[in-house]
Amino acid sequence: MNILRSSPAVFLIAMIAGILFPSFASFSKDLVIPALAFVMTLSLGDLKLGGLELKKGVFNLILNYAFLSGLILLLSSFLADEELRLGFVVMAAAPPAVAIVPFSKLLGGDVAESTFSNGIIYLASLLLTPVIILLFTGEVVGIYEILKALVILILVPLIISRFFKVKDSAPWINIGFAIVIYTVVGLNVDVISRNFLILSEVLFIGLVRTFGSGSLIFFAFRQRGFPFAITKALFSSYKNLGFTAGVSLILFGERASIPAAICIFLEILLFNYYYFLKKNFYESKLISSSP
Repeated sequence: MNILRSSPAVFLIAMIAGILFPSFASFSKDLVIPALAFVMTLSLGDLKLGGLELKKGVFNLILNYAFLSGLILLLSSFLADEELRLGFVVMAAAPPAVAIVPFSKLLGGDVAESTFSNGIIYLASLLLTPVIILLFTGEVVGIYEILKALVILILVPLIISRFFKVKDSAPWINIGFAIVIYTVVGLNVDVISRNFLILSEVLFIGLVRTFGSGSLIFFAFRQRGFPFAITKALFSSYKNLGFTAGVSLILFGERASIPAAICIFLEILLFNYYYFLKKNFYESKLISSSP
């Protein structure tokens, strides 16, 4: 059971399994939404609903939709491949990853702030997402998928978590995420392998919009404490890539879904990077406080 407590190890194993044995992902894809809802419910078990600040939610909205989306739009504007650019436009328009909330719990961030902020941003995305896609692509997109995510993956788990609590939830959260990670990697690994020649440009943009943006914000706020800094970093580096891949595929075809497929891998590795920053942060504090 010890390995199940190590989120980086569990996530890495799930990703490698998805790369090496992707065929089973077609069977596990129906488990993704239930697994995410389960993970969200466990993550919200200790949440205290009092004392939530609207300005923190608005600030995280700015980080996700002004800073991160703006960065994605800027970098992708230099792409010669129009279909890939359109895929990044959809990514910029997408709301933040629902996984930010359980990631906050696993990393020692502010779960209350993450939950409240995600709720605010998803409500705002009902307007922002279709407007951004319309402005930059000329295509009209519905809000059904965003509304469904808001209800199924945020509102319902929040209600259930008031009555359903698990004392030692970390291993179960890791198992739930392992199912999700294995499935999304397994379903997307074939798309990347068939388009390997265009990987470098998309990979560069993906690295900047995950590791680059997250590192910049984390170190900018590091002096205000790790929970504060990591929460801001999560909103500055994670997008809802499941939504991105689906909408890109429907509106613009398979090539447009490649940015989301590649960034899925990067966002999984990004969690391990944040976990390293957490370990390094508290170890350095311990050393500096020792006589």
